[in-house]
Amino acid sequence: MRLSRVDVSSTSVLSQRRWMSSESMNNVPFETNEAMTKVLEELDACRETGKWRQALKLLDRVDKDEALPALDPAMYERAIASCARMGKVEVLPGLLNNMLVDDLTPTSATIDFIIQAYLAKEHWGLIVQLASEATSMGVQLSPAAFNAIMEACGQVKDADSTMSIMTQLSEAGVQLSTDHYAASIRAAGMSRRPDTAMALFVQMEERDGLKGDSETFSQLIRAQTLTGNLEQALQSFASVAQRRLSLEEPIYTSTIDSLVSNGKFWQATCLFEQMLESGEKHPSVFCLGRAMLAYTGANRSQHAWACWKKIVEINEPNPVAMKYNKMLQGLTHAKDTQLAVEVFTHIQKLFNPTEIHQGAYTTAIRAYGRLGDTQKAVDLFDEYVDSCKETRRVSRYVGIYLALFNALSRDTVRDPALNTRDAKRAWRIMSQNVPVVLPPAYASLAGVFASSGEMKTLEELINHAERSWGATAEEIEEPEFDEDGNEVEAVAVFDGEDMDLGSDNDVLLFNGVISGLSKARDDQTANIEAYLQMMRTRGLPITDSIVRATTDACIRFENWKLLRKLMKMLDVDTLKNAEICAGDTVSKLLEVGNWGLGREWLIFCHRNGLHPPIRRKMELLREMVEQKSKEWRIAYALANETMSFRRLVQNNVDSVADAAEVCLNADHLDCVTKLFDAVAGHSSLRFFRNHQRQVQAGRDAMQPLKLNAEPVIVPLRMYKMAILALLRQSRSAGPGDDEWRMAKSERICRQMLEVHGKNLDGEALSMAISIKATAGDDDDVGALYETMRALNLKPNTYAQNAAIIAFSRQRRTDQVLAIRDELSADRNDNGEVKTVESNVAKSLLLSLALAHENDAFRDAVENLPGCTLDMAMNVMVSTNRAKDAIDYFDESASTEMFDALIDQLCKSDNPVLAATLVVKQARLKGLASVHPNRVKRVTNELIEKGDLVEAEKLLQLYLDGTNGLSLKQTPPYFQQHTLEMLLFIYGEFGHFNAMRAVFEKELLAFPLEVAHYEAAMEYCADSRDELAGAVASLKLFENLRTHGFVRPSGYSYLLTLQSCLRLERLEPSNASAVRSTGQVILADVQEHGFHKAVAAELAKQVASAIKQTAVTNQKVIRRINKKGEAENVGVIKPVELARIALFCHRHGTPMNAQLATDLLKLHQHLPAMISNELAFIKRSLEEGLGVVAAPGSRANSIPTKRVVKVKKTITSKTKKTPVVGLKTGPKRPRSKSYEAAIRAATDARWGAVLEPIVGDDE
Repeated sequence: MRLSRVDVSSTSVLSQRRWMSSESMNNVPFETNEAMTKVLEELDACRETGKWRQALKLLDRVDKDEALPALDPAMYERAIASCARMGKVEVLPGLLNNMLVDDLTPTSATIDFIIQAYLAKEHWGLIVQLASEATSMGVQLSPAAFNAIMEACGQVKDADSTMSIMTQLSEAGVQLSTDHYAASIRAAGMSRRPDTAMALFVQMEERDGLKGDSETFSQLIRAQTLTGNLEQALQSFASVAQRRLSLEEPIYTSTIDSLVSNGKFWQATCLFEQMLESGEKHPSVFCLGRAMLAYTGANRSQHAWACWKKIVEINEPNPVAMKYNKMLQGLTHAKDTQLAVEVFTHIQKLFNPTEIHQGAYTTAIRAYGRLGDTQKAVDLFDEYVDSCKETRRVSRYVGIYLALFNALSRDTVRDPALNTRDAKRAWRIMSQNVPVVLPPAYASLAGVFASSGEMKTLEELINHAERSWGATAEEIEEPEFDEDGNEVEAVAVFDGEDMDLGSDNDVLLFNGVISGLSKARDDQTANIEAYLQMMRTRGLPITDSIVRATTDACIRFENWKLLRKLMKMLDVDTLKNAEICAGDTVSKLLEVGNWGLGREWLIFCHRNGLHPPIRRKMELLREMVEQKSKEWRIAYALANETMSFRRLVQNNVDSVADAAEVCLNADHLDCVTKLFDAVAGHSSLRFFRNHQRQVQAGRDAMQPLKLNAEPVIVPLRMYKMAILALLRQSRSAGPGDDEWRMAKSERICRQMLEVHGKNLDGEALSMAISIKATAGDDDDVGALYETMRALNLKPNTYAQNAAIIAFSRQRRTDQVLAIRDELSADRNDNGEVKTVESNVAKSLLLSLALAHENDAFRDAVENLPGCTLDMAMNVMVSTNRAKDAIDYFDESASTEMFDALIDQLCKSDNPVLAATLVVKQARLKGLASVHPNRVKRVTNELIEKGDLVEAEKLLQLYLDGTNGLSLKQTPPYFQQHTLEMLLFIYGEFGHFNAMRAVFEKELLAFPLEVAHYEAAMEYCADSRDELAGAVASLKLFENLRTHGFVRPSGYSYLLTLQSCLRLERLEPSNASAVRSTGQVILADVQEHGFHKAVAAELAKQVASAIKQTAVTNQKVIRRINKKGEAENVGVIKPVELARIALFCHRHGTPMNAQLATDLLKLHQHLPAMISNELAFIKRSLEEGLGVVAAPGSRANSIPTKRVVKVKKTITSKTKKTPVVGLKTGPKRPRSKSYEAAIRAATDARWGAVLEPIVGDDE
C-alpha cells in the first residue's frame, strides 16, 4: 500500500503548542454522505485522543476499500492533525506526498498543522520548503502560518525563498497587506539581505499598489542598518520625512547609534533633529546620550550640552550604570572636556564607586588633567583603588594609569614632591596588577618625573625601562565584564554555620536585644531593622513586646520608613493580643500627629479584621477639628469605636459630631449622614426616642419630658452638618435621589427646630430657609427671614438670596430695599462695606430692575462691592432695557460683558444701539478691544435694516485709524468685509471719489478681484447723474489697468465703453485725427487678447437684456462675484449695447450672425437707423460677405444721442443690494459735471485723457 512509506515505528509521543487554524474543522468545503461523515468522525476522534497510528490505518483502509468514499483533503487534514498533535514530524512529509500523488491540494488548515509541528521542533528549513511548495499550489496561508514562515526564512537566512513566496502569493491573487510585507522585509533583514528587503518594498508599492507605512519603513531601515548600509537607511528616512510618517523612537535611536559608531556624526545629528520634528517629544536617555556624542563629534557643543541637560532633567528611575559608563567613554576624545566632567559628576551622584567602570574613571581623570585640576584626578584614582579592595580586583587595563600619569605631567600647581609620590604609588599599583608594562606607561611616568624635576628618579626609570623592553612579555589575559560593565571577579565564599538554639530562646534573645536598642540614647533603628530582618529570615515570630519596642524607637527617632516595613513583617496571628498591640501603635502615631501613617496602620488593622482600641479618642477628634484636618478615615474609625459602647454620654456624642465635621471638611458627605443616622438612632438618646413616640401618639412635641437624668441630645452643629451634607448631595444627585434627600433634610430640619428651638443660630435658620426655598414656599421663606431679623440673627448668603427672590415674587419691594440697606450696613473691621456674594448681588439687582427702582439700582451698582457693572448690564438686557444697559456701560465693563451685550442687541433687532455700544467701547478702550466679528455682525444688521449712515460711521473708524487700530491691522476677512460694505454704501450714496479711494488702498491683506471693480463701475453706470458716473467709471477702469495685476473681464470693458458712449468719446470726431477713448480701449482689448471675453460678455448682456425686456419690474440684486462675471444685471441699456456692438464691429471686433439676430430682437428699443444697419450686417454675414459697411454709413454717420443735462423721470428704479440683499438709503443729489466731461482732452492715450477730468468735489 502507498501509506506503507510512512514510518510509524517511533513510539515517542511529543506534545506541542498549537494555534487555532483559520479554517474550521467542522465546516469543510466538501460534499459528505453518511459514510464520509462516519470516517470524518473517526478521524476527529483520533485527532482529539492523539491516536495517530489509528488515523493512518484508517486512511489505509479507506484507500483500499472501494465501498468507502475516496480519499479527500478533509481526511488527510485530520490525519495530519493527529500526527502533528503528537509531534510525529517524520510522517508528515510522506502524508503530504501521498496527497500530491492523489492529486489533492492541501487545505490551509493542513498547512497550519504541519507548520505547527515543524515549529515545535524548530525545523526552520522544512517550514521554508513546505511554504514554497504550498504557495506554488495556490494554498491559502493563515496569518499565523505566514508569520511562522517569515520567521523561518529569517532563521535560515533564506532571503530568496522569502522573495519567491511573496511573489507566488501575489500572483495567486492573495490580498497582501502592509503587514505581510513588513514581516517579509523583516525576514530579509534577518537574512542580512538589504537588497531583497528593498526589492520587497518596491514590489509592495509598484506591483501591489500599497503605500509603505511606519512599520514597513521601520523594518526596511532596520534591515539596512543591520548590514551597515547606513546611506540607504538615511535615504529611507528621507522618504519617511517626505511622506510625513511617524516612526517609533527605537528605530531612530538604533540608526543614530550606528552612525555614531561609524563616525558619521553630522548625519546622526540631522537624523536626531528629524526625529524631533516628526513629533517625538520624549526621547529616551540612551537616544539623548548618542545624540550628545553625535553633536560633540560634529563640533556642536551647545547642542550637546542641551542633550545632557535634558538627560539630567529626565531623572531616569532605576538608571543602569553600563549606559552612563558607555556615554562617558564616548566623550574620551571629545574636545568639550567640561562636558565629560559634568557627566562623570552626575554618574557619581547616581552610582556607588563600585558600580562605576574603570573606563569612566579613566575618562574623568584624563578630563580633569586637561582642565589642570590634578588633585581631583588623583582623588578619583584613589577612589577607584579603594573601591576595588573588597568587591573587585584592580584593573589590569593600563589606560587609567596612563591617564593619571598624563594629568601629573601637566600639573603646574601642586608640589612636585607630591606629584612624584603619587606617580610612584600609581606605578607600584600598576606593577602589581598589570602583567606587562608597555612602553607608553614608561613614557607617561617619565613625563611626570620630568615635570616634577626629579632627574635622578627619571634616570633610574629610563634604565629600568631599557632593561624591561628586552624581556619577553607574558600573555595578557583580557578582563571579563558582566552585563553592567563591571569586571568579573573571583570571590571566595565561606559557608556559615546554621544557628539552631531553639525557637523560644531565639525569640527571647531578640526581644531583649531590640528592647535594649529601643532605649538607647542614640538612634539604633538601623540595627533594630537588621535584627528584625534576621528574625524574619530565621522564621521567628515577632511578639507584642517587640512591636511596642520598635514603635517606641521609631517614634522617638522618627524612622517612619521602618514602621511601614513593620506592617509587612508582622503576622497578626502570632500576636497574643493583636488588637491592643495595634491600638497602642496607632495611638502613639496619632499622638505625635502622624496622621498619614496612622491611617495606614488603621487600614492594615481593618484588612486583618482587627478593631484596635485607641486612647484619647475625644481629644484627638477635637484636635483634628481645631486643625481643620481632612483625615476622614481616622475620624470615621474613631467615631465608630466611640459609638461601640452600650451607653453614650454627651461627650461621646460631641466627639461623633467632631468626627462628622472632619468628614465634612474632607467632602465625604455620605459619612456625615451615616454618622448622624448612627448617633441619632443610638439607644442612649432617650430624648429622641421618647420624642418620636410622642409625635406618633399625637401629643405635644414640645411638652417637657420627665427624666431622672439629663437627656443626651444630638448637638445643633451636627444637625446643621447633616442638613448641609444632604443639600450638597442633592445638587449632584439625579432626580430620584434628590427627592428622598430633600424629604430627609426637611425631616431633620424639623427635628432641629423642635429640639433646639430656643438655641437656634443664624446658620440653622438659614438652612431652614434654604430648604423652604427649594420647596418653593415663599411665604415660609419670608416669615423665617423676618424671624431672623427680629431675633437679630445674621443670615448666610443662601438665606439672603432666597429671601430676596421670595420678596420679589411677593412684590414686597420694601423688604428688598431693607435687605439692600442691611448689605450696605454690613462692614468689616476696616469700616469698609463687605463684598456681596455674587448670587445675592444678581438677585438684588434683578429684583430692583423688575420693580423699576432705578435710583436704588444705581446706588447698589455704585456703592455695593460685588454688584458689578457686568451684572447690572446682564440684568438690564434680561429685562429688555438695552438702552439703560448702554448708559451704564463704562471702562470697567469686561470684554465678556461687551460681547454678551452685543449679542443681545443684535438678537433684539436693534442694530443701531449695537453700533452705539461698539463706538462707545472703541472710545473707552480702543478699537483693538472690539473683535472684528462683532463689528461684522453689527454692520450686517445695520445694512439689513437700511441704516447705511450708521454703518458707514462705524466702518469709518477703521479708515481713520484714530482709535488705536487701522484697517491694515485687522484680519484679511474683515478687511474684505469692510471694503465691500463701503463700496456698497458709497455706491448707494453716489460718493464716487470715496469709492475710488477704496481701490487706492495699499498693502491690503486680501486680493482685490475684478468683481470689486465691476460692482463699483455698475454703481457709476447706474447713477442718476450719468455724466459724473461715466467719468468716475473711466477713472476706476484706469485704476484697474494701471495699478496692480488684476485681470480685466469682458464686463469691465463693456462698462468702460458704455462710459465712453455717454461722454461722446466712443467714436472719433470729424475734426480730429486723434483716436477716440473708445478706440484706445478697444485697441487695449485686441493687444492683450481679450476680444473673445468682450464678445462673449456682449452676447451674454444681450441675452440678459432680452430676458429683462420680457420680464417687467424684475428685482435686480447686485452681488460681488469672485469669478468676475455679471449675474443678470441690467445697467447697460439695449440701445447702448447695440451702439457698442456696432462700434466693435467697425473697429476690428466683428459680431457674428447670432449676436446680430439677438440685437434685432430688441428692435423695439432701438432707433430705426441702428436696426437697419444691424439687419444689413446680419444679411452680409449670412451671405458670407464678411465685414461690409452699410450703404451710406461712416464711422460717425449714425447720429448719437445728444448728451444733455436732463432730469430722469422718477420711476420705480431697480433696487441694488449687497451680498445679503439689503435696502438702500436716500440717494445722493445730482451733480453737475457735463462741463467737466466736455473739457476732456483729446489724446491718443486714454489714461491721459482721463487725467483732466475732475470729480464733483473738486
